[in-house]
Amino acid sequence: MKFVLASKSPRRREILSGIGMDFSVMESDVDESQVPKDLEPKLYVQELAMLKSTDVASKFKKKSIVIGADTVVVNDMGILGKPSDFDDAFSMLSSFSGKSHKVISGISVTDSDTMTTVTDYCETEVFFSKITNDEISNYINTYQPYDKAGAYGIQEYAGVFIDRINGDFYNVVGLPLSKLYRLLKKEFGIII
Repeated sequence: MKFVLASKSPRRREILSGIGMDFSVMESDVDESQVPKDLEPKLYVQELAMLKSTDVASKFKKKSIVIGADTVVVNDMGILGKPSDFDDAFSMLSSFSGKSHKVISGISVTDSDTMTTVTDYCETEVFFSKITNDEISNYINTYQPYDKAGAYGIQEYAGVFIDRINGDFYNVVGLPLSKLYRLLKKEFGIII
């Protein structure tokens, strides 16, 4: 069985490598701006994940199982993607201080042979401790979190700001591992 990750995310690659999955990587050509951001967050991420997995699956002649994913952070500011600059990152991190927010990932698995696609989502609540402006500035300047939804990576230094989570840790990193395992097992009869 050939597995393909339809994502350039190094964190998703690390998660799959960490469980010993043998897979290749092919980034999709999906234009993410084609999915309206005013969709409900769980629908938004599922749509993007599905577009990514089906786009990559359509390029394979041999049977492959393609995994697509998309992750967003949601709070009272709405859907937060990757920050565009320092001020954007600062605004996001400030809005988390002493509060909780949600991390929602869409996951989609496509069989390239039949184009059978199953899509689902996972939601985790993340509780931040109170953090100071100096802590936020230092974090942004040191770790440059511009490639991360919500401007932080829980598995890196920003983990010191996290009081607790309610849900799947790997979802916050970017790929809900347990959900992926259950989808592969139930819908495709595959145990990794």
